Amino acid sequence: MELQADCYAGVWAGKNRNAIEPGDFEEGMTAASAIGDDALTQGRVSPENFTHGTSQQRMQALRLGMESADDSQCDRILEIR
Repeated sequence: MELQADCYAGVWAGKNRNAIEPGDFEEGMTAASAIGDDALTQGRVSPENFTHGTSQQRMQALRLGMESADDSQCDRILEIR
């Protein structure tokens, strides 16, 4: 669910590029990376406790939404996991 939320945030950004300021997408990617389960646990691998996806998965989901600007693409999030 969290990865889908990241994807939908990317879709919004992709559909509203005129409202995005330079550096906004990069800030979003930095935030997605910082709040991945692996980052929050300082790299301790604990997949059974991961509920939000890894930093890489979160960035992939955001990028997928942004590049596609198509919310139906967010159904593909299960492939990322």
